Amino acid sequence: MNLTKRLKGQAIAAWLGPTGDAARRAIAKVKQAPARVDFYHDPSDALSYLAAQALDRLVKTYNVDFEVIAVSPPASDVNPEPAMRVANAARDAIELAQYWDIEFPGKKTPDPNVVKKAGAILSRKRSAPDQLAAVLQSCDAMWRNDQKLLFAATGRWGNESQVSTDPTLNAGYARLRKAGHYYGGAFNYRGQWYMGIDRLHYLEAAIAADLGRSVVGVLTRRTESAPQLLSKQPLTAEMWFSFRSPYSYLALLRIEATLGAGIPLRLRPIAPMVQRGAQLVPAKRSYILLDAAREAARQGVEFGNICDPLGKGIDHCLGIAKWADSRSPADAMAFAQSAMRGIWSEGRDMADYVDLRFVVERAGLPWDEAKNAALDTKAMSWATEAASDLAVFGLWGVPSVKIGDLTVWGQDRLDLVQWRIARHKAALAAAADAPADTVSEG
Repeated sequence: MNLTKRLKGQAIAAWLGPTGDAARRAIAKVKQAPARVDFYHDPSDALSYLAAQALDRLVKTYNVDFEVIAVSPPASDVNPEPAMRVANAARDAIELAQYWDIEFPGKKTPDPNVVKKAGAILSRKRSAPDQLAAVLQSCDAMWRNDQKLLFAATGRWGNESQVSTDPTLNAGYARLRKAGHYYGGAFNYRGQWYMGIDRLHYLEAAIAADLGRSVVGVLTRRTESAPQLLSKQPLTAEMWFSFRSPYSYLALLRIEATLGAGIPLRLRPIAPMVQRGAQLVPAKRSYILLDAAREAARQGVEFGNICDPLGKGIDHCLGIAKWADSRSPADAMAFAQSAMRGIWSEGRDMADYVDLRFVVERAGLPWDEAKNAALDTKAMSWATEAASDLAVFGLWGVPSVKIGDLTVWGQDRLDLVQWRIARHKAALAAAADAPADTVSEG
């Protein structure tokens, strides 16, 4: 590894670590960042609606000051697959509403005209409490696709004309980008960002600490869940990941424990988004790194001394991953975990043969064969095929996991996957205990 890469990795580690976090908090205090939750709500986004419900609970529990800013959908530079993103958010919200004690009445993406009507309601200026109430009522009606309920919400809260709605929502999104984020459904509190209900526990802890109170836990998992099969066939799993994704690193360390014994897993490496035509704007890169560091610390995972593998490093990793996959799933996992550990916590350069050899041999694989595999010119086509297979399920990002009939995106969904596996096993047990003469007509 050259000196420049090494110094850059060390600088990133310092920025992500406790010293950097303390500096960011100190800057927020100097700027007198208010003890107020700014919530950016995208009416078209199902996960943003879940976050609005969570905000309502935070406000009622902690009496914290807040503001609700209605925003347009994300700009194209951070939203490469807008239709898939909206559809996946709705599917995701349906699953999360079963997992958490939160409500989501939607079954599919709503009619665009209904979304516009909800946006028109939320474009009108009103007090923060009224705006939050308007969000909850109008979006509940929108996701139910209930014109009558939406009409009632319009009658209660009023609305703006469609001519002024788009500029208002666009201005809200411009404010979000200027503040340093890029997606609706995000909370900002004292200069720190928290994305949706997945990061609510961090936000709640910060608010409670400022108030000198204990954390109540405004969002809890449901205590009861009915048995539900994931598939009528024996379960198998696939996981799509990128060597350049810090969330993939975290997921790779957890996926085997999530699945448990007896569920075969196939790893599907794909090329980084930027090599598939997408952009990675500074705000997105910054948030992802800071959030991944926060998650790694919570999980007790070493993280932060990073060496970006983009370019030749990715080529090497994909070539060896393809070769390891041909040997066995265990070899594929051993190499992926070793390489990701090197990239994300040890500052190892996958373009450099010394570092590459280290991660290969740590995985228990023969370097002489792996060295040749690293130069495989067909590896990128192999990764492209994996990305195409992922798109069939309406997803494009990593890490994504498919098990049975369930496909989810994000390392945050591994707990959900584990929960669904438990429900699947309960359904199998219930079927095994059923009387032999029972006839199922499902």
